[in-house]
Amino acid sequence: MQYGYEIVKDMINGMSHFMDERGIDDISELVGLSLPNLVPAEELNRDFKVIPKIDLKKCVGCGRCYVSCYDAAHQAIDWDDKKRRPSINDECVGCHLCLNVCPVKDCILPGEIKWKEGRTPVEVKIKHNYV
Repeated sequence: MQYGYEIVKDMINGMSHFMDERGIDDISELVGLSLPNLVPAEELNRDFKVIPKIDLKKCVGCGRCYVSCYDAAHQAIDWDDKKRRPSINDECVGCHLCLNVCPVKDCILPGEIKWKEGRTPVEVKIKHNYV
């Protein structure tokens, strides 16, 4: 939505570069590689959510997180017009769309784990390296 259909050309270029760097000659060599990492939906632990944490010192005030959350997610980010800064509100479901659209490395990362009422906390592995 943000870049329009021209993004397809960029994706093709990026995939070609990725394959060249790794010596992959045909896209068919990549088909199915992620299958061992898939987890059926019924096996996902839905007893908790991970609320994103915004590092306001790294934030450049672009508003991508706010716009994407408002338009395509849960309206879980409030926007301070004067300071040009976002803040996560109580509507957050932990989808991390904001993390994925932020152009600044490590500006938005996984933060607090919130357990649903009556659920027993267990160890949760959280990804922290988004390269």
